[in-house]
Amino acid sequence: MNISMYEVVIGTLLHDIGKVIQRAYGTLDNLDWPTFDMESTLCPKGRYQNYTHRHVIFSNSFFDFLKDRSVVFPGDLRMDIISEIASFHHKPESSPNSSAAWICAMADRYSAGMDRKSEDEGESVKKEGFRQLPLKCIFDEIILDEKRPMPSQNAYRLTTMDTDDEKALVPYPWKGLNPNLPNDYIAVWKAFGENYLSLCKTPQITVRLFEEALLGLLERYFWAVPSSTVDIPDISLYDHLRTSGAVAACLFRYHERRAELQDPNAIKNNDEPKFQFLTGDLSGIQSTLFTLERQGVKGVNKILRARSFVLGAVAEAAALRILEAFNLPRCCLIQQAGGRFLILLPEIQSNEAILSDLQNSFDLWLLEHYTGTLSINLSLSSSFPGKDFQAGSFQKIFLELGQRIDDAKQRPLASCSQGVIPRKFPLNRSCDACGIRPAEIKKHEDIGETCRCAICQAEVELGGLLPRAEAIVWGKDFQAKLPSFNVLGIDLYLLRDGNVDMLSKYYDKILSIHNIQLKNTFSHWVPRPLAGYIPRFLDDADIRDSRYSGIDEPGSTSVPGMVKSFAHIGADALEIAQEGGFRGKPFLALLKADVDYLGFVFSHGLRRIESKRDRFTLSRLAQLSRMIDLYFTGYLQGVIRREFPSTYTVYAGGDDLLLIGPWRQSLRLAERIADTFADYTGCNPHITLSAGLSLFHSNYPVNRAVGEAERFLELAKDSGRNRICALMERPLTWKRYRERLDDAQWVHEQMNKKDPVSTGFVYKIMELAEDAQAVARGRVDRAGWRARLAYHLARNIRGKTENKKQRITEWLEHLGLDDMLKLTELHPHLYDWRLPAIVALYRNRKY
Repeated sequence: MNISMYEVVIGTLLHDIGKVIQRAYGTLDNLDWPTFDMESTLCPKGRYQNYTHRHVIFSNSFFDFLKDRSVVFPGDLRMDIISEIASFHHKPESSPNSSAAWICAMADRYSAGMDRKSEDEGESVKKEGFRQLPLKCIFDEIILDEKRPMPSQNAYRLTTMDTDDEKALVPYPWKGLNPNLPNDYIAVWKAFGENYLSLCKTPQITVRLFEEALLGLLERYFWAVPSSTVDIPDISLYDHLRTSGAVAACLFRYHERRAELQDPNAIKNNDEPKFQFLTGDLSGIQSTLFTLERQGVKGVNKILRARSFVLGAVAEAAALRILEAFNLPRCCLIQQAGGRFLILLPEIQSNEAILSDLQNSFDLWLLEHYTGTLSINLSLSSSFPGKDFQAGSFQKIFLELGQRIDDAKQRPLASCSQGVIPRKFPLNRSCDACGIRPAEIKKHEDIGETCRCAICQAEVELGGLLPRAEAIVWGKDFQAKLPSFNVLGIDLYLLRDGNVDMLSKYYDKILSIHNIQLKNTFSHWVPRPLAGYIPRFLDDADIRDSRYSGIDEPGSTSVPGMVKSFAHIGADALEIAQEGGFRGKPFLALLKADVDYLGFVFSHGLRRIESKRDRFTLSRLAQLSRMIDLYFTGYLQGVIRREFPSTYTVYAGGDDLLLIGPWRQSLRLAERIADTFADYTGCNPHITLSAGLSLFHSNYPVNRAVGEAERFLELAKDSGRNRICALMERPLTWKRYRERLDDAQWVHEQMNKKDPVSTGFVYKIMELAEDAQAVARGRVDRAGWRARLAYHLARNIRGKTENKKQRITEWLEHLGLDDMLKLTELHPHLYDWRLPAIVALYRNRKY
């Protein structure tokens, strides 16, 4: 019987769905749909001749659930075939389609790193314990240095994925078995079942889109379901299913090319090289993102917003074209974040030729559109057999691939390299926005005239659509009457509610659909939060805020819902002065941060010494990458929206971020990012991030502020990582940074209380702090700082004798000095006092 690749893939994606049903209901008798006891047919026997792996009975019952509701799969997918593939994966030799079942069985084993146990969950966990065991936090498995404190033990709540929920994605301290978990399983199963039925009833949906939408449902509902409760339950069912689907697709394509799809022995061969990894890396992101002629470019907000989105879209378009070229399903895209992607391929002789054609196509498009500043670098791993999916061997493949992509990055655009790129300038001038490409389009804006290149003009138009978009659609020959943007030869559409009804007319032309706002109208599609939060005017009262007086240009009018300009965002830093009006500086802060040692985290964090089991497997790698990216693209965006709504997200994803916000609020935002990232990763001391924060005015070139923030970030990393360098060239640990921000608030209060200290006094404190640090470095000529400090304290602190003495004591305590003006700690507060002094002074400037 001929079986299609997608039948094998869908069967593999559903092969362990019975685990959810089993943990929810316990026995088949508790199900509310007709079922058949297939124990002797589907279950293998254990060492005591008892039936094991009984979850396959529940997987089989899932298809009874579908038949009871008259559900059919889309296209030419046959439910009976898919049911057999999923249900017989622990006894494939008994399946009527044993070869297809063996593909599923081998994919299941390879995904788990070849460490599948022979016993069932019910055997290894006493009684009903396997139904009450939560998913262990994947970050607890990361250990970079065994001499450092070990991670704590944490678990995830079993709930629907919701990036706006403050608690849903944050693990809680491990408490062992959770008696309420079966009820949570029931809730998750019912929500999944309802949405799955709705998906199957979607008119005219193609098999390709069905597989993608199924992946979206599996992630939304099964991200916190443990794949196995045997050993350590740290792999989510979603990640196990999608990586199993990827392996199954590659096995199918490999043996299809060799006419071995009906040969179980060939499928079971673990020694034959059947797989390759393909990795892609988008280089030149930052230089391309901040290529601006000047800061005063019209529409700079829209351009930056759109560029950040488009750069991510370039990497996604490349991945889609690769999947299409190799005729593989979406699940083969193992990783995609921060401009990098990883795809699992079947090992075939034509891989190199196909890759070469793709590289040349990408190079030509990028050279034409970005004149050499942006490149996609592709690289293949060596071919490897199925046995190398096991921990230990798998890490070597990953390390070799990393070296190959690093080598490829040294030869950007090599397939079409040329010394001079000829360009015609039809308007006899360069683009007003980028200042590099020739201006081709003349636009009459509300005020004045602008001339832009086609790329920057498209970015302005795209930036205007992004804030209202609810879904991203990729297609070819779409021919819909909607604005589209060509990226690497694929058309990109941004859709809203009113466009959803037209999708069914073009399903056969659509490659991918993403739900970026998680609205019900697009609920079937893969949920993908777009890390692009932007501040807007909420209402007329917000628009009339007196802090914005004089910002709008003559003739322009702000309306509710409009995106705030950088000048408006800077004005949000102003505070109401006691004497009326405002005080402070309308500065912007540019915050840049990324995860420390990320490459080492992926390549060695899951590795263990010989006395412990290695955790480096395909499913764990996929899960770790997805969860780190989800913090930046999803969870952090909720924090910003709720607590720092004036913050502009330039980009956030993969392992890094770049945010622009009011300077005063951004100082605290940096602290919140460090705190929430620690909570999100289970407070694992081996996973940290560093940050740099610079200030700039709204008319100051953004690229210069980025350069300063990047320099500060490098200083933080060079000083030991897990630090921030803000406003000055002195990195601080996050703990000391929090203390200095508290000191800044205290100084601000001292400047505004009865008998306040003067601005001049705060300047003196800052100078004396620098003197003290210079002495510590050997500058004995500045050793008189203690005497000068005593003088200024006596002269500037006001009040009656006792009160004055108490206030001086408080100042000394905050400065880290005793009553003899001696430094009281190994790393005294006084050395860091430039930061609180600067913050307090900026907050109290007259506006």
